[in-house]
Amino acid sequence: MSIDVDFSLALNDRTGKLFLGRDIISSLGHRIAKVRYGRFHGFPPNNFMRRVVGRLTHKETIARVYRPRLASFMPVIRTPRPTLHLDPLSVVRHRLEARDIVLCHDVGPITHPQYFAPGVNDLYSQAYEQIRRTRPHMVFVSKTSQREFHRLYGDDFASSNVIYIPTRLGVTEGEGRPVDGLQSPFILTVGSIGDRKNQARCIEAFAASGLAEKGWRYVIVGGREPGADNAIQLAKQTPGVVMPGYTTDEELRWLYRNASGFVLMSLLEGFGMPVVEATEHDLPCLVSSSSILTEIGGEAMLDADPLDPESIASGMRLLADMPDEERARRISQARSHLLNFAREPILASWRELIERVS
Repeated sequence: MSIDVDFSLALNDRTGKLFLGRDIISSLGHRIAKVRYGRFHGFPPNNFMRRVVGRLTHKETIARVYRPRLASFMPVIRTPRPTLHLDPLSVVRHRLEARDIVLCHDVGPITHPQYFAPGVNDLYSQAYEQIRRTRPHMVFVSKTSQREFHRLYGDDFASSNVIYIPTRLGVTEGEGRPVDGLQSPFILTVGSIGDRKNQARCIEAFAASGLAEKGWRYVIVGGREPGADNAIQLAKQTPGVVMPGYTTDEELRWLYRNASGFVLMSLLEGFGMPVVEATEHDLPCLVSSSSILTEIGGEAMLDADPLDPESIASGMRLLADMPDEERARRISQARSHLLNFAREPILASWRELIERVS
């Protein structure tokens, strides 16, 4: 039997969820009967229509959470086939069944609502309550997310699997273009700027590390999330911190290729793809201790307490002063760990899961 896929997140989301969804759909091929984008069975033909359909889909989701009596005039979605939900939020618009499959990146909107836009936790609370009642097949992108989900919602589900996110094609390929005015040496952070990614503490740590006085720079690249204003203002006041704003793919490749180390002191991650990409560029990494990032990065990671600027500063100094022999050893360890995210075995796991479930 074939399945349907709800890929409504593609209407609005441009994060790693989008790339993973595309990979899964491409890999499943003939096993998919229909891909759904909101109420539509085809991706909108242009950007204007994408925004319109995305807006309508969001309004329906809001109505089903906050105005269920009003939303009851529009029937929930149900097809004769199992449905794969590429984000838990889409289940709100469906009549979820135990034979369906839900992909869960993390339960951050439930456990850490302060890191998300107002109201996001209400939407996901409704989705996860529906999932808890129905107990469908669950897929998680990490063991950390799987443990946290089952801690909150119990273990009695149709099945529970961990399938990592595969490495992206072409990440290390292509031309690079220097960022104006930036020279080595520098350490790099890539990820949305805000409270969740913890850049403000990292900036404080860089100031305390003494690296700026030795000619080092700390480069922070990413879009804005809640809490971004504080980090951006602090960066402007801190010598050696560079926020280039929007960077092209070519500039990002240049940054990865020319950095001397990578820092991600995130307080909450679903997976941590920037750490994988930094590893692909042979960068030693400093990550949050006791977090999903140590699972994704493996034993080669340096780690620090993300709530302690002095601990982060010490890790930054270790990155900057790392001897060549240790650097080579850590890079080799990290590259071996990358095999956990090899594309074909991971996509094969998705095909096997769908064949088993459907």
